[in-house]
Amino acid sequence: MKKKTTILWSCLIFTQLFYGLTFGQLNQVGDLLSTGSGNAALIVQEYLKPYAKSFGADLNGGWYNTAKVHKLGGFDLTLSISAALVPSADKSFNLNTIGLKGQYSVLGDPNTPTVAGKNESGPTLILKDPTNTYTLTQFTMPKGTGIGMFPSPMVQLGIGLVKETELTGRFVPKLSFGSSSLSLWGIGVKHSLKQWIPGIKMLPFFNLSFFAGYTKFTSNVGLSLTPQFYYNALDPDPTNQMTQPFDNQNMELAVKSFTANILASFDLPIITFYGGIGFCSTSSSLTLNGNYPIPELSGTTIVLKDSPNPFMNIKFSGIGTKPRLNAGIKFKMAVITIHFDYTLANYSVITAGLGISFR
Repeated sequence: MKKKTTILWSCLIFTQLFYGLTFGQLNQVGDLLSTGSGNAALIVQEYLKPYAKSFGADLNGGWYNTAKVHKLGGFDLTLSISAALVPSADKSFNLNTIGLKGQYSVLGDPNTPTVAGKNESGPTLILKDPTNTYTLTQFTMPKGTGIGMFPSPMVQLGIGLVKETELTGRFVPKLSFGSSSLSLWGIGVKHSLKQWIPGIKMLPFFNLSFFAGYTKFTSNVGLSLTPQFYYNALDPDPTNQMTQPFDNQNMELAVKSFTANILASFDLPIITFYGGIGFCSTSSSLTLNGNYPIPELSGTTIVLKDSPNPFMNIKFSGIGTKPRLNAGIKFKMAVITIHFDYTLANYSVITAGLGISFR
């Protein structure tokens, strides 16, 4: 038990370090907002799309490691980490093809990293007034994290009920990383199909079941818009033009995911081979709260106006409902279980878990 507790804390410490790095990069998103809500929404959606898609994929992983259902009163407690692999196509995007509005220009290669892209700065984006005379804002596109995978740890408990049915709950308490935080919860149900099929229900070691699960992930990332360009370009001090401070910015991401699968497994005394086929449905939304300085032209002078609060609310596209194919292996030593599996999808997922199980 002491060893298992050490592993648990190691996983949580690793996760905290990972998200500390990731959220540190996300702080750069603040500069994008000076392009106004329309353009900012286009850029932010493309930049953070791998982040939203990855967590949608992660949330559908780690639910099961066998098709066998607990007997009444049986239970398992499992710690797992699922990591979605971001495809190359989603590690960068082209600023000239996302539909930016107004008079803008891109200095350098218009292909810029997403949050999962290379840890190097993108091109410089310049936004001018409608006459193309005055520069409203100018900044360098943010770096990527250089990490093409996004892990999501969770702890879940499965309990056997009547009629060969099992209820599973998963939960990650609110974890804080400086000005950022995340949390997760979910509920699932597994029901034996083998018991209802004549002939199959007599097969030893083979199990067949249906599983459905719902998970919700939320995160809050503190942003810090550093309007250095405004200090250089405006007179007087731009902060004096604002009726509201812009030190209360944050980004809320909510990801909801549902999956339904037919599971099959061969449960031998020490080793289990398992797999599932089904679908997953994911939706993600991102809300930017707080005040942001938005530049506009007043006569021949650039001034800052107060932004609405919330500044924007984005529903991520390109997620939706997807097919899902999964295969894995589990080892059991007394009551200790270790499992590994792989899910084949556009965002493929690798899952590893450690648990205790009493049938």
